Amino acid sequence: MTRTYRIAELTGMMKSFDKDKYMKRELLPEMFNLQQEIVDLTFNNEQASTGALKIWDVERHLEQLNKEYGNPAEEELQRFKTGSKTLSNLIKAEISGNRGEAKAFRILQYIHSRNIVLKNIELSDGNLRTELDAVVITPEAVTIVEVKNTSKNIFIDENGDYYRTGEFLKWDCNIAKKMATKEDLLKKVLSESGFGDVQIRNVVVFTDNRIEVQNKYRLIRTCFVSQLAYIIDGFKGSRILTEAEMEILENSIKTAECKEAYPFELDVAQYKLDFATLLAVLEEASAHTESIGTKQPETAITKDSIWVVLRRLLRSKASGYAGTAATATLTILSTMAFDAARKGGLLR
Repeated sequence: MTRTYRIAELTGMMKSFDKDKYMKRELLPEMFNLQQEIVDLTFNNEQASTGALKIWDVERHLEQLNKEYGNPAEEELQRFKTGSKTLSNLIKAEISGNRGEAKAFRILQYIHSRNIVLKNIELSDGNLRTELDAVVITPEAVTIVEVKNTSKNIFIDENGDYYRTGEFLKWDCNIAKKMATKEDLLKKVLSESGFGDVQIRNVVVFTDNRIEVQNKYRLIRTCFVSQLAYIIDGFKGSRILTEAEMEILENSIKTAECKEAYPFELDVAQYKLDFATLLAVLEEASAHTESIGTKQPETAITKDSIWVVLRRLLRSKASGYAGTAATATLTILSTMAFDAARKGGLLR
């Protein structure tokens, strides 16, 4: 089987991400499918079926094989590792986001005011597009909730730039612009529904209360998840919505929602090709190594031939030895030569 044929065979076995675009809710299951396909093709059925193996296990395994075979796939391995890092980060981010939202949504159940909670609302207007983690409608206000599930300390400066802190500041985004876009698109929906005077509030909620958050941007309210319900209850507005008006707003937002499918961030076709190429190269190296190990060396010698050669050598070079000493020397030299030949793979 040629390498080209094997690569085509391997890529053909992977059925995940067979569409050009995906809805947000489809991404995590599809990423898990891709990960499982790569695990299954790398490990045997018994290992893969445990469900415990992840993409980084594949990476470590193939890296070890590459070393054992003399590093025949260095470039292919690096390309695969780059794609695997992106895939792993995307999986982690999606899981983290889902967990953070779940925590916040549970807390929203403790709002005392009459309320309607809308989750994961997608709005768009021309080139502008955004997702609102939650929109909470109460009689006093409509609140945009942005959920952050991070274990890093956070600093938001006077311009609304959002940083993860540690040894160095790491810029993430301008959260002021991000929240302004959310508010503008929601305000457009409310205005078109006849509720342009309803107060819109926003709050960025952090799910880990062990971190430190410094917020110097005055137009964004930040809090920890345990405070979220209390803060929303405390928002006041100039117009008090009736229960019927709250339902009209709910329907207006749902009607305006625009859930669209988008291309996945990772070039999956290229990633699959990189994996298949790497695996094919390592399979070739494995087959070559096995063929060398089973082939009888042309220079193989026997223990008897070692004995004959050394005995002749002793006759010519060590004739001055007494019989016992000569025999002892011959035995030692023969044993040493035998061991060396055996370790070198030359002995039959």
